[in-house]
Amino acid sequence: MSNLTVLAWRTWKNAPTDPPTDVVQAAIDAAEEAIANRCGRAFVVASASTTRVFVPTYGSSEIDIDDATAVTVVAENGATITSTDYQLEPVNGRDMAGNVVPYSRIRLLGSQFIPDYKGKASVSVTATFGWAALPARYTEAVKILAADILDAADVRNGVIGFSDYASFRVRDNGTVAMLLQRLTRSRALGMA
Repeated sequence: MSNLTVLAWRTWKNAPTDPPTDVVQAAIDAAEEAIANRCGRAFVVASASTTRVFVPTYGSSEIDIDDATAVTVVAENGATITSTDYQLEPVNGRDMAGNVVPYSRIRLLGSQFIPDYKGKASVSVTATFGWAALPARYTEAVKILAADILDAADVRNGVIGFSDYASFRVRDNGTVAMLLQRLTRSRALGMA
């Protein structure tokens, strides 16, 4: 299910009837997928609490997790880590500009992760994964990129190659790149 509706895109683009709804939906889906891939994160609104597992780096005191609005349990190798022994980051759930963002890292205080063996997903996190609300810059980037995809496609002869083209277009559109700059995780840039 898309974060952006066809109706919202049509209103923004001032395109009440053309292109066809299924073509617009495909462009929105491709834009959202390309942006998620570029940013190295899923853009979803948080709902229910779930448990996910993560692979720590041996001897590291921090681990990157999926975006979460609240973390209730952190465990390593089945042993629960008390909340006073770790810190959720970014601290206070805000980025450097003061915007509310989800937690994306857990830092152990005074200890390190020690998995049983290298590569084992030994850290489990129970949390409400996702964003409290999707950032406006993400939504605007989706609109712009979907419009770019549709403008570049020959709609009269059918639309082909959305996903490949969309991931290429994210890098080409300076406005989209600027909007997504602070939303891109370091692991998407190969820094993690």
